Amino acid sequence: MMYRPFSFLSFFYLVILLLLLALSCGEMKEDPPVPNLEYTSFVDPFIGTKGNALKRSFGNVHPGAVVPWGMTAISPQTFDFTKAHLATGYRYGEEKIYGFSCVNFSGVGCPAAGHVPFKFSSRPFSEEPLGSTYSEEVAKPGYYSVRLNEEDIRVKATTTTRSGLFQIELPAGSSTVYLDLNAQQGHVKGGHIATYDYSSVSGHQVEGFFCGSNNRSQLYFHVEMDRKADSLFLVHQNKTTHFEKYLEGEPSGIVYQFENEKPTDLHIKVGVSFVSERNARENLHTEQSGFNFETVRGKAKIEWERELGKIQVETTSRDDMVKFYTALYHSLLMPITFSDHNGEYIQMDSKEVGQAEGYTRYTGFSLWDTYRTTHPLFTLVYPERQLDMVKTMVGIYKESGWLPKWEIFAYEPNIMVGDPAAIVLGDTYVKGIDRFDVGKAYEAVTKQATVIEGNRFRRGLKEYLDLGYIPMDSEVNDAKNFGWNNGIVWGAVSTSMEFNLADYNIAQMANLLGKKQDFQYYLNRSMSFLKLYDDETGLLRPKNRDGSWYRPFDPAQDLWDDMNFGLRGGPGFVEGSAWQYLFSIPHGLDSLKTRLGDERFLSQLNTIFEDKHFDMTNEPGLGFPFFYNYTREKAYSTAQKINELLATHFTTQPNGLPGNDDAGTMSAWVVFAMLGIYPDTPGNPSYMVTLPSFEKVVLKLNTDFYQGKEFTIKRLGTKGRRIKSMRLDDKAVDYRINHFDITGSTSELIIETE
Repeated sequence: MMYRPFSFLSFFYLVILLLLLALSCGEMKEDPPVPNLEYTSFVDPFIGTKGNALKRSFGNVHPGAVVPWGMTAISPQTFDFTKAHLATGYRYGEEKIYGFSCVNFSGVGCPAAGHVPFKFSSRPFSEEPLGSTYSEEVAKPGYYSVRLNEEDIRVKATTTTRSGLFQIELPAGSSTVYLDLNAQQGHVKGGHIATYDYSSVSGHQVEGFFCGSNNRSQLYFHVEMDRKADSLFLVHQNKTTHFEKYLEGEPSGIVYQFENEKPTDLHIKVGVSFVSERNARENLHTEQSGFNFETVRGKAKIEWERELGKIQVETTSRDDMVKFYTALYHSLLMPITFSDHNGEYIQMDSKEVGQAEGYTRYTGFSLWDTYRTTHPLFTLVYPERQLDMVKTMVGIYKESGWLPKWEIFAYEPNIMVGDPAAIVLGDTYVKGIDRFDVGKAYEAVTKQATVIEGNRFRRGLKEYLDLGYIPMDSEVNDAKNFGWNNGIVWGAVSTSMEFNLADYNIAQMANLLGKKQDFQYYLNRSMSFLKLYDDETGLLRPKNRDGSWYRPFDPAQDLWDDMNFGLRGGPGFVEGSAWQYLFSIPHGLDSLKTRLGDERFLSQLNTIFEDKHFDMTNEPGLGFPFFYNYTREKAYSTAQKINELLATHFTTQPNGLPGNDDAGTMSAWVVFAMLGIYPDTPGNPSYMVTLPSFEKVVLKLNTDFYQGKEFTIKRLGTKGRRIKSMRLDDKAVDYRINHFDITGSTSELIIETE
């Protein structure tokens, strides 16, 4: 059977949902027509929620109800977070569910969020979390449901962008609803129940200590129920660890008690905001009218169908459909919406309220990860979202004087390395998205690339400017005393390479802006990685200030006892080894290949895979399997390697992600890999081409940004075979296609096998 995105039942369901939508209020009323509804049936939110047996790591995704880029995500908590903290609230196969939180990140590496946690029980109330075994668990885009066995309660949840709705099926007898502000999954716990009555409650929850940083913020909420409780009482359990002591003595929770003569449905809707309780209430009332669960669920489904339907694929393999659309789904969960319905948001490094005029403000930018795949995916398929994200980044610079690196809730913890914002801005701009303050963006990227004083973002910049690389014997390379904000470098070689790629993107911006002198200056800087190339080993390796090689040097070493925090990576490298970084310099691969020579380039690439240096769980090597396109084996080795990786590391099971999804980065890699095009070099508006997993792909383009309406990729022949030819309409293609050919008037890329 060939899976195609249309059927009569789909059309009938679409009509019903559109009628429901017309009768409801909310943001979606003015949206464009919805594509036919089939794509959500291929999404399995449980994929990646379990540890991967190949390498004990976790996808850290959740199965909760959420809409694309939603501020609200209602997901179960399979841990007692009053006594624990984890980067995810849910892991598949855990014995109990302890509660349900309403704001959750997807695929991040440190504990955060898990806000507004509810606990539902029919047993006598206990301040000590009991948890419940569970069954009949269902997760779909925009919807989650489960039965709590010991409680005899079924919980259903759905969401809009800034609000959520529970439908709780309570049994006859006594039941409680406990909003426990100490049960969020981050390090910082607690909050304040500010105002309440028998059917509503408002307040805020504290947030902070992300990856050990000093960030502190507040999430505000407003909750309404469609029934008055029979009684209520407050709980006082606020702690003082990691946050202001003013919360001592304030109520940290509220318990609503219900006495039901017969089984009864209870609806609870939640509005959230990072600005105020008033805005949380307004977000709720703007996006939801009444307590119609099926209406809200239907709107969430429509929203997902619209976004997933922007890439339409055809294949005989249902597993490939599930793998692809689940990956696309996970790619669209981060960053999350930060501004409220009225446009208000909290300004960067401030408590001041800003106003997003004509755009949506976002938060949760894991840029060291997402510059590689996620943002290029948005630029190509969701340019309207990417534009707002770029506007957010430039706005952060205007407010704080610096671009983001890993921004979270208007705070910069300065996590990871390099200068990834410059890469995202440069890559977006060279691909034709320019409806933002480009002059201010260029000011920002050049400031971070040149100003040493107060620059927490380019640690080691002075040494980099002096030498072209960061030396291992510099005082800024004191690994034992490393901290996120003390100027010490994590991974001198890796950081230098990241600066190179950022400089390359600055050069491309300068070129388009007519700044020829700047273009040449930053282009020359971007090639300084060659100073770290060692002809003897054929690798990039750490070097001292005087030009001598740092010793000892083991190119396979990916752990270093000297590194503070337990952060991994061999001496000079971030989360990897010299082998895992050899080709992590995409803009300079032609020059690196010239130094290596054709045969040694291929040999080194083969060694990475054959000797198991390649790490599918981490970002630096994501482009490596595509780099066979630089070799004489491009007609078969690229596709063969990608097919092996997709089959081995990405499955349709709960352990179907090889490691942390990193805010959608791994999932976006799957999307590109299965499409057969890959954005290998940020700042270069082109894509490497290989065999797609599908017989046919149709990209639906946004005509507000691009000249073309759609772009089609066809595979003629079997995906496991050797490529015979590639042609773009009637022109031959040499394993690379330009971004403007995809988004312009060109209609079809045809790849034929033999």
